[in-house]
Amino acid sequence: MNQKLVNSILLSLAFVAAVIGAHRSITYNDIVGNYWIFMVALVLFILWWYRRKKYRA
Repeated sequence: MNQKLVNSILLSLAFVAAVIGAHRSITYNDIVGNYWIFMVALVLFILWWYRRKKYRA
């Protein structure tokens, strides 16, 4: 599979998860209940960063 495509998908999913987490936190006024969504976004962002760094070198 194309590495740039995978990196784009990872970054897009990280952004979408962060937006969903922010929206749910504002809507339900509950950041702690949506903490897991932010952690999913963080893991996806770290995976994207690691893969980008790995394949650039």
